[in-house]
Amino acid sequence: MVRDTGKILATTLLGTMDTNALVPIIALYAATLGADVVQVGIIVGLYSAVHAPANLLFGRLADRWGRIRPLQIGLAWDAVSLVLYAVATDPLQLALARVSHGIGGGLVGPSTMSLASDLAAPDRKGRTMALYGMSIALAVVLGFGISGPVVRRLGYSALFTILAVGLVTGLAISVRIREPSKVREKGRLDTASLAAYLRSPGPAAGYAAIFSLYVMLGAFTALVPLHLQETLGYGPLEVGLAFTAFGVFSLVLHYPAGVLADRLGSAVPAFVGLLATAAAMAVIPLARDVPSILLTMAVFGVGHGFVFPSSSALVIRVAPREVSGVVTGLFYAILVAGVAIGAPTMAAVAYPSNYGVGIWASAWVAFFGIALLLRAMYGSVAPARPAGSARSAADAEPRP
Repeated sequence: MVRDTGKILATTLLGTMDTNALVPIIALYAATLGADVVQVGIIVGLYSAVHAPANLLFGRLADRWGRIRPLQIGLAWDAVSLVLYAVATDPLQLALARVSHGIGGGLVGPSTMSLASDLAAPDRKGRTMALYGMSIALAVVLGFGISGPVVRRLGYSALFTILAVGLVTGLAISVRIREPSKVREKGRLDTASLAAYLRSPGPAAGYAAIFSLYVMLGAFTALVPLHLQETLGYGPLEVGLAFTAFGVFSLVLHYPAGVLADRLGSAVPAFVGLLATAAAMAVIPLARDVPSILLTMAVFGVGHGFVFPSSSALVIRVAPREVSGVVTGLFYAILVAGVAIGAPTMAAVAYPSNYGVGIWASAWVAFFGIALLLRAMYGSVAPARPAGSARSAADAEPRP
């Protein structure tokens, strides 16, 4: 089981690094193919527009087919999509490649998260989700880190080729993963029972927490670099250091947060994490010197590291295996939607005034998640399960 978990984490890393590596360069690549500003915006946004509903649809597919087959199809699909990026000659072809990439990615996320959940013991879901989150955080760090240097030295096609090879490597690893038995749901989905489960305190709090976090992350990604460069006059070095501080602290805090989630209940570290991220976003516009900027970025990283594993554990801890694909697909869809909503909304808030106002305003979104986390902490703790679940009471979320 430990070996299979390691293979899942490696596959998750390789299956998500491609998306992150494209973030810093996709707008520049679109411009080299002749896209104007409007077309660049459309091309950048197409991935999220397709990816969010694909996660929900393919999460159900993972319940009906098992996890491994959709995962392997998704990895292969994404590798082909990277080839389409490389051979695109105009903005339309690049846009079609983005659509294809968003579809393939929708197969990978729910499958890997469901597999990680299936292999985890009920009292170690928090730790497992922490390791899962760390693999994604490492994919972000590596993806962001390699894209610029590779493009600068070898060109865009070389980057797409390297990422495609990584996906094929992930596909090869996935062939050796042993899927747990009895995870396939052949019957019709009981939507009423599933909806009751999703509305219950634990899962609802997990979804609200990840949505709140990623709305703030959207604002963070869109506005903080502009604030540091255009308002405070810092250069790429300081911006890079700031984002590195965020990434490192998030990565380091994932596993301690998972341990706390298993010992105290997942709502507790999620609550602390959202408070930390809200505080950081409120204070970032006030920070002026490099040490204080790095400190606020570190606090945001601490919050991110606490919220991701604990919110995912809230969502999946007592979810029956036969619907965990749907449950995790919805988690990814909400995560993507948070960024897609947060970045443009807070940019619109900042537009009439300054970047700091948009950054500060995003902090208030945290209270949506905080309210539902308080409900999970002090209300009914064990959520209702969809019909047909054979899970025992021992699987229930521990009380904080």
